[in-house]
Amino acid sequence: MRRTILLNILLTLVAAPPLHAGTFQPTPIAPDLGLDALTRGVARSQLNRDVFSDPWSTVTIGSVDLYSVYPYVESRTFQIVSDPRWNRLVIGEAGNSLTAYDGKGQTLGALAQPRGLAVDERNRVYVADAGNDRVLVLEARTEFGDVTLAPLYEIRGLNDPHDVAYSDGGTPFVSGDDVLYVADTGRNRVVAFALGNAGARQIAAIGELGGGPGHFAGPMAIAAGRASGGTLDDVYVADAHSRRIVRLRLAGDRFQWISDVRDDADLVTSLDTDVWGNLYAAAPNRGTITKFNPDLVRVAELREGVSRPRSFDLPFVNLTDHRTGQVQRVAKANGLSVDEWSDASGMRLWTLGADVTGLSMTDGAASEARFTLTDRADVSVEIVDASSGESLSRRSAGSMNAGVWAIPLSDQERSVAASVSAPMLRLSAASSYPGGATTSAQLALHSSGAISPSRASLLGNSPNPAVAFTRISFMLPESEAGSASLRVLDASGRQVRIFRGPFSTGLNQVTWGGTDDQGHDLPAGMYFYRLIAGTRSLTRKLALVR
Repeated sequence: MRRTILLNILLTLVAAPPLHAGTFQPTPIAPDLGLDALTRGVARSQLNRDVFSDPWSTVTIGSVDLYSVYPYVESRTFQIVSDPRWNRLVIGEAGNSLTAYDGKGQTLGALAQPRGLAVDERNRVYVADAGNDRVLVLEARTEFGDVTLAPLYEIRGLNDPHDVAYSDGGTPFVSGDDVLYVADTGRNRVVAFALGNAGARQIAAIGELGGGPGHFAGPMAIAAGRASGGTLDDVYVADAHSRRIVRLRLAGDRFQWISDVRDDADLVTSLDTDVWGNLYAAAPNRGTITKFNPDLVRVAELREGVSRPRSFDLPFVNLTDHRTGQVQRVAKANGLSVDEWSDASGMRLWTLGADVTGLSMTDGAASEARFTLTDRADVSVEIVDASSGESLSRRSAGSMNAGVWAIPLSDQERSVAASVSAPMLRLSAASSYPGGATTSAQLALHSSGAISPSRASLLGNSPNPAVAFTRISFMLPESEAGSASLRVLDASGRQVRIFRGPFSTGLNQVTWGGTDDQGHDLPAGMYFYRLIAGTRSLTRKLALVR
């Protein structure tokens, strides 16, 4: 593989569109090359050297320019990764050489254990330079595909700071209200600094060693809250030894303690927020990335596909429309996990989206559909005749944020459901990311026992296209539940996977992870799934994407 191809792998990790349903969808870094992640094994085999020793955190510097004439659209993306073991930052752009910044010979001196990173809309990079007890402020300068980091100033008076978070005060591209939050780990406190062009001024601090409100015991990670893309005065802090995540609010020259939630991870090393203010917490010892809504309600967890994740970065880029002169700070619909650096793990890309989990119904006259929505989405409620697959009614429930919800069924929906022998509720969620996919959950409506439809029916699969998995739903009458089978066929009609019963009377769901009967991964392409129940054979198709 050519060197420039590997650099494309490393430095275009934030370019994938949100094509698939689900909260976290693994997205290959280089699908044409069959590479799912950038690992130590990939670096050694293609470059004959390691790219990192211990990658810890990453930030993205990106720009998209729109023109009325050719080339119409220009896009550039730079990635910066901290490496505390090698005391440096690794920087570069797709197709160009990687460079490193270690500070040696620069005006502010060498780096020592750089950990958490933050970046602002002016391409200033904030480095939690833990070994030097400071935050270093650098300016990223880009020209002709090259990027260099120039030291601007340092923030002293800290003790072993592990993380930083930047807030534009809700007004990106406007100076005067920008704030930097620092997890000052060695002093068990959180500090807020007002940012200027030549220096920073401390405006608020909270914390001393302890376990109650107003106290911290090893604050390791920090993030600024967001809403509708802009940053808020809310601040989230991961406190290691008390195993909790704290929500603060900056009010003038002091912090308010808003709430906290117990987290069973003994160490959270990274926090970041998406465009709607949802919070992502990387816990390396537990091996998870947990997603919370802004009120710290757990809505999703990523466990498969990550290995001791150190951080999870949600990139924002500058979008400049030269036709109108408008400049915006916009979110990308993906995240980048930084895992332990090994032959099998390293940096992996995830497409973000919405999922519906925990769907259930309450009994009684005031029937409610209760569920968890894992991201902002447009939600619709549908009553389906499970025997035939026919949609009987459908309505929009509107745009909803991540969280736990309850939607009452209307009198009309209850009436429609009572008119058929096998009613089913289908809840669909269309991700609010531009071009985001739709996922759905289904539930048989009945007061007790399973529904026994008059005949078998194949209801479909979700998500489609499938990446990591897809759920295939079907209905079976009591007489055929014990003998039915579900088969997966490739494009030539060859059977590659079979699921045998006994299945349940009524609604069934089978999860297929894109593997054959021996557990081997199947290639991307078009597949068919066939339900055979008694004399009926029902077939539908799905797309598998790698």
